[in-house]
Amino acid sequence: MIIKMHQIVPGQIEQQDPELLVLLVPAGQSGFTGHDYPQALTDTISHYQALGDWHEKSKYLLCLSPTQIKAKRLLLVNTDMDIPVSQARQTSQLIDGTLKQLNLTEAQLFMPPWLTNSQRLIHALYHASYRFADYKTSPQPALPEKIELLVCNDELQDELAYATALHTGKCISRDLANMPGNLCTPTYFAQQALLLAERYSSITTEILDEQQLAELGMGAYLAVGRGSAQPTCMPVMHYRGTLSDVPTIWVIGKGITFDTGGITLKKPPGMQNMIYDMCGGAAVAGLMAALAELKLAVNVTGVIATAENMPDGDAFRPGDILTTMSGQTVEIISTDAEGRLVLCDAITYARQHNPALIIDVATLTGAQIVSLGSHASGLMGNSPALNQALEKAGEDSDDRAWTMPIWPDYQEPLDSPFADMRNAGSNSPGMITAGCYLARFAGDTPWAHLDIAGTSFHYGTGNSATGRPLPLLLQFLRNYSNLSAAQWSIDTDACGFLP
Repeated sequence: MIIKMHQIVPGQIEQQDPELLVLLVPAGQSGFTGHDYPQALTDTISHYQALGDWHEKSKYLLCLSPTQIKAKRLLLVNTDMDIPVSQARQTSQLIDGTLKQLNLTEAQLFMPPWLTNSQRLIHALYHASYRFADYKTSPQPALPEKIELLVCNDELQDELAYATALHTGKCISRDLANMPGNLCTPTYFAQQALLLAERYSSITTEILDEQQLAELGMGAYLAVGRGSAQPTCMPVMHYRGTLSDVPTIWVIGKGITFDTGGITLKKPPGMQNMIYDMCGGAAVAGLMAALAELKLAVNVTGVIATAENMPDGDAFRPGDILTTMSGQTVEIISTDAEGRLVLCDAITYARQHNPALIIDVATLTGAQIVSLGSHASGLMGNSPALNQALEKAGEDSDDRAWTMPIWPDYQEPLDSPFADMRNAGSNSPGMITAGCYLARFAGDTPWAHLDIAGTSFHYGTGNSATGRPLPLLLQFLRNYSNLSAAQWSIDTDACGFLP
């Protein structure tokens, strides 16, 4: 979808002559009285009121031959003045569906001055317009949609630019996530990371192959892909948004392109959903593109911790003991707890580069879905200040996260009689235990972990990647870039509280 903005005064609305004009009516009111709309619009609504087609409890009305105005079609939508997220999504889906129903490609939407949180509607319009370029041999032709926003001032211009950059990143993320595992392999992931560096001058990309990962001592990372015919790698993307010598933020995404569970084989029903086990890596790729589009004044390194977890004669086994890049040893309880193995080595790698902070993003545990469903991502970390900043970014972007504890009390399930730790607990809170495991590798570096198993895609539906938590991450970096070094600080003494 292409969204553009055109500044008008309310009195010009009735002079617009688009194929479809969308007008928002204040909820609980039958018309535009008291909102400085021209008389022609009030007369139009009065006409449909007299017919009984429109009243204050109407949700919407499509008028194919509206009176008093030049638009060929009019879509009236009842909207709260402070539009909530759910209503923004419903309204955007209604507009998108109406365009398709009428076989139209363009519409005008008037953004009334009384509408607060109007940026939500812009974000929702972009989200609803997404189409996955699938692999059907006779696909339905996709009509390019264009929405012209009619506004009374240009205050939304910056928000439109932000929403457009976010949409660019989300399309990249969602396309990658929706691709089947036989096409989106670790090698393909690496190729896409290299393409981002070709597309944007502010991004440089390096690909660490298996030999380089072995030289770094990434025994846990490499074990995950041993059973696959697809070579393991680790794309590392550097975005430089400022020339100032400020510490770099590292964002690491789990990119398991297909997860069978390995020797600890998953149950077949629903295993096809494991193409989405790389949503964290996909979000990082989309984040880098969005940053470059916005030219945000931050320095960010994005890591895609990618491999394919398959069972074969060389696959790692339950009972194996692996040596991680940090030197710590791990007893394998379940090969299906593989995401934390690639992440722990990627976190150690990031720490060697003196990051300002580390955020990892992963579809890590089914327990996250049990705990929080699809409404909020699970948030864990060793820095209360960082957790609070991420929670705020989630509220600001309508992409919420909820902080879970990783107190020392939760560490016992990771105890191993043979190694420094196990990679999974037994009869323990799965999401929290996974966070406790990763915390052992973060040390005293400010670090946060986002478990997005329930928010990054919808179970049971195809092409269902949501692009989350990209909105949260981009908003966090936007908030970060607006602060001076004196304003933003994380008390490193409060990090690394684990024994």
